[in-house]
Amino acid sequence: MMSIHRRDSELSRVNAEAKQGPVTLSAELFRVIAQAQAIAAETEGSFDVTIRPVADLWGFIQKSYSLPSPEALRAAMAAVGHRHLELDTTHRTLRFRHPGVSIDLGGIGKGAAVDMAIETLRGHGITNAMVKAGGDLRVMGKPPEGEDWLVQLEDPRKRGHRIAVRLRDAALSTSGNYENFFEIDGIRYSHILDPRTGQPVQGMAACTVIAPTCAESDAWATACFVRGVEASLSGLGRRYAIRFTLAPSRSEPQAEGIVKETRGFPTTPWSTR
Repeated sequence: MMSIHRRDSELSRVNAEAKQGPVTLSAELFRVIAQAQAIAAETEGSFDVTIRPVADLWGFIQKSYSLPSPEALRAAMAAVGHRHLELDTTHRTLRFRHPGVSIDLGGIGKGAAVDMAIETLRGHGITNAMVKAGGDLRVMGKPPEGEDWLVQLEDPRKRGHRIAVRLRDAALSTSGNYENFFEIDGIRYSHILDPRTGQPVQGMAACTVIAPTCAESDAWATACFVRGVEASLSGLGRRYAIRFTLAPSRSEPQAEGIVKETRGFPTTPWSTR
């Protein structure tokens, strides 16, 4: 449904047809895009599913990396912006207001799929489960042993220094600069792009968000990665549990990243524990 790599997916059809006029969406896809649009508006464009033309330009989607020219970047950025999407809630349709728009749900799609899987399991009477898709997961009920699910946060430096986090009836997502990236002259360019500039975010190694649903944790992990520490912790710290690992400076590339997090992480503001 949400793949941009399969030509027969619903999202691929939308990307091909919505520039010509309104396209009717399934209830599930409409809900995901509407949630993405709400987060885009709240973050003033720090999260934006129309980033695909720029991600393509950098080569992050096909992993054929290159530094774009300023002229090519400006041209691609003309098609980026959540206001280019026109959602009609009455008719459940989507239309692109700019001919170059293309949607990539990579920042929210896996989380939404995890939520759908959790709801399917609940519908079959299952009350204890963990569903995981890449860096996104959600747990409900209890694990086979103990009261809490134990989750390991990846070490951005890939040195095996993982952090153990206990979860109960919550979702967790991590966005990081260590999976899809390339380096030139000692500078790391990762796939997490600032939709406002078209540039890869610098200075951040990882951002983990714990939220009630996985669509939320997935999207907000990306949004917070882009927004940065201060804006995220001050604006969202009472809503979600958030943990940042800053990237080491170029002058000290072997140094451990500085960690910034909400008080009591991973305890959440809405936790019943």
